[in-house]
Amino acid sequence: MLSAHVELLINAAASGPLTFWPGGMGMFSAVGTFSGGTVNLQFQGPDGSTLVTAGGNTTLTAPGAGIFYLPPCQIQATITGGPPSGIYAAADRIPI
Repeated sequence: MLSAHVELLINAAASGPLTFWPGGMGMFSAVGTFSGGTVNLQFQGPDGSTLVTAGGNTTLTAPGAGIFYLPPCQIQATITGGPPSGIYAAADRIPI
């Protein structure tokens, strides 16, 4: 089974770039100073430009984690609200 650790944000205060996800079940996690901000895992929709939320448990308003299941696609950690600082976010594949 293919393993993957995808860094999405490193010491960030703004949304990160689109990053390739190899597909499968994963855990989205984020830590840092949220200061009223939200960190959300999103994926590129079928039109190639719209970002779609990966699931309700991948919308974080405090440090935490949520499970998701996606096919191979482009993913992004988006930040809204705030002002957050020092945000780190990653997606880790869970072998099944």
